Amino acid sequence: MATELPRLSDKPKLFADCCAGLSRPMLKTLESRLPQHPATVLSIGCGSGLLEELLLCATDDKVNVFGVEVPAGVNKYLPQDRLLRVPCTASLHPEAWLASTLLFVYPRQPALLRRYAESFVHGALEQVVWLGHRSDWPEIQEVLTPNFNKVEVVEV
Repeated sequence: MATELPRLSDKPKLFADCCAGLSRPMLKTLESRLPQHPATVLSIGCGSGLLEELLLCATDDKVNVFGVEVPAGVNKYLPQDRLLRVPCTASLHPEAWLASTLLFVYPRQPALLRRYAESFVHGALEQVVWLGHRSDWPEIQEVLTPNFNKVEVVEV
């Protein structure tokens, strides 16, 4: 990729290209919880693709992650062959039917997370990973609990 990836430290750091504070421990935690190849991880609303590209690099491509974004979304980091487009922010990508994991980072619309969970829970979907602020958890928990037998909170 032409754009150089930022270096991460052990303390979370905010980058203009990502909603979540990124750190080496966070990437290690994600690596330990995400399935390896050939399982597919879709990152819904990947934005610049920074987190997804860092995951690919940190796992030496062992995590098969693809970003999903709207056409207006500016992808600065993720290789084009790992970027899937949807027409609008309310759209579901049909490849989610084959994904074993859906990743949401600070989703703006919990209703979208609900639609993905309800629509694809009977496909290959085994887990949803949500990264967000603790204050948003009650609403997200309401979305996940009816669709999954196990809901676990992991803090980094």
